[in-house]
Amino acid sequence: MNIDLKEIQQPVKKLLIETDRSLQDQVISSIELVSRINRMAPISRGKKIRSTLLFLLAAIRNSLSHSHELTKIAASIEMFHLSSLVHDDVVDNSALRRGERTLNNNMGNHLSVLWGDYLFISAFIQLNNLGKKKLMDIILDAAHLMVEGQILEIENESNLRIKHETYIDIINKKTSSLFAAVTQIVSALSDDPPETREKYRQFGLDIGTIFQISDDMLDIFSDKTGKDRFSDLKEGKITLPYILLLKKCPGDISKYLLDKDENRLLSLFEENNINKLVLEQIHDYYQKTLAFMESFPDSIYKKSLLQLIEFIKYREY
Repeated sequence: MNIDLKEIQQPVKKLLIETDRSLQDQVISSIELVSRINRMAPISRGKKIRSTLLFLLAAIRNSLSHSHELTKIAASIEMFHLSSLVHDDVVDNSALRRGERTLNNNMGNHLSVLWGDYLFISAFIQLNNLGKKKLMDIILDAAHLMVEGQILEIENESNLRIKHETYIDIINKKTSSLFAAVTQIVSALSDDPPETREKYRQFGLDIGTIFQISDDMLDIFSDKTGKDRFSDLKEGKITLPYILLLKKCPGDISKYLLDKDENRLLSLFEENNINKLVLEQIHDYYQKTLAFMESFPDSIYKKSLLQLIEFIKYREY
């Protein structure tokens, strides 16, 4: 399914442009190396899926009167997300991201870690300047969970016996927690009661889970991700497709996994309909997001948000 992200983002395009300006303001520095790093890996680059989710959900809630505040929040979330990617590339020793050499590949691990830290601290400074403790609490909680998820992932590196529940726990913490922070922020800005904020948090978790399971599929089945296929396996990450294959495939296939025999693994995935099984699990989370969206009246923003979730589900990159 071909879904145009730019078209989805059209109703909030002005807010995304303002977010880009806010991002660039965060890397104005008298240190020339800061500018050089940003030229090499611009912080305004990226799909901005999390910012788009923030703006569309806020628009559905009639909260765009806080647009200037929302763009500052969005810029903070984008910096926070980019910080995690920079650190991930160092941990995973990744050479490519989005089809281009990673910062650590270009400039080494030491500077990459510092750049990730710089973005991380800048994100919190910007949020703190808004003077809203409830937003800081949400993002701090997400940051804590993301680090826990990374540690849990490392703990299960190359673990062919990893349980499905552990895999979901890893992605809930490492990926979905930031999506949940975005949706919680919208609820918090409207001063919703705790039970409503919890529903928004779960909505974000479900979107993040769709995003990560889809990403894990792309790593195996797509050649459009801008990085090597089977990179998760090479980094010791046993994701849902492998968990399902190990469960369904008759006989011991650990040799093919340990040897990273890509051709044989692709054949096994096809023979055992793993792609279909993974899509069924994605669909379960997708249905939950649709159920959450049912209560909102029709609008261009609701239409775009539904399309955004479809994009996350069906994306090819």
